[in-house]
Amino acid sequence: MPDLYDDPELYDLVAPRDEAMEQFYVEVAGGHSRKVLELACGSGRLTVPLAKSGALVTAGDISAMLDRAEAAARESAVDVSFVELDMRDFDLGTKFDVVVIAANSLMHLNTTEDLVRAMSAARRHLAPGGIFAFDIFVPSPSLLSLPSAQRRPVGVFPHKHLGEVTVEETITYDPVSQVSQADWYWSTKLDPTFRRTTIHMRQIYPQEMPLLLQLGGLTLASRFGDFVRQPLDPESWRQVCLCR
Repeated sequence: MPDLYDDPELYDLVAPRDEAMEQFYVEVAGGHSRKVLELACGSGRLTVPLAKSGALVTAGDISAMLDRAEAAARESAVDVSFVELDMRDFDLGTKFDVVVIAANSLMHLNTTEDLVRAMSAARRHLAPGGIFAFDIFVPSPSLLSLPSAQRRPVGVFPHKHLGEVTVEETITYDPVSQVSQADWYWSTKLDPTFRRTTIHMRQIYPQEMPLLLQLGGLTLASRFGDFVRQPLDPESWRQVCLCR
C-alpha cells in the first residue's frame, strides 16, 4: 500500500501552510545566525520560513519528500543544508541552538524505545542552553473509539490536474501499543478509488510526555495547547512543547 509520503504533491495538498505554526517555530528559532536543526522536514513547508528568518538551517528526513524540500528552498532562494537521516539515530558532528520536530512527526515513532532514541539524539545535538521544540496531537477518545469500518471526511482539496480530491478515513486503535492506524481513501469524480494510504501514529498522552522526555535526558520547560501559546487544558487538541 502506498505511503502518504511517497507522493509529495498529494501530501502538500492535505498539509497546507499553517501560518501560526510557522510563526511559533520562527520565534523559537530566534532569528539571524541561530543554528537550527529541523528533523522530519518533509516537503519543506516549515524549512523555508525558518531559513527566511535568517536562521542557519539544517533539515533532515528519510522520505522521498527530501527532494521536494530541496526544490522549495531553491525556488525561495534560501540556503539550507539538507541531509538524509533517521531521526532515531544520527550524528551530524555539530550542535544546534534549536532542534525542531514539527507537525506531529514525532508520532510516527510507534514504540517507546524509538521515541526515547529520537529524544536522546536531539539532546546530543543541542548546544548549551539549546531548545528542543515539537508539537503533537492530544489523543482524542472520541476519534479513537470510532467503529473501525466507519469512514469520516478528512477534506475536499483542489488539485490542478485531478480536479477535486476527496479524502476519507477509517481509524483503528490498539490501546495496548497506543498506536492508531488511519486508512485514507482518496477519490475524484472520475476515479472513486484512485489511492489508499495508511498512517500509523503513536498516541502520546499528556501525563506520559514528561516521563518520555526524562528517559531521553530532557526536561519539559513549557507546554502550550496551541501555537499562540494558550495554556494546555482539557479542550486543547495539541501539545506544543519546549524542552531543554
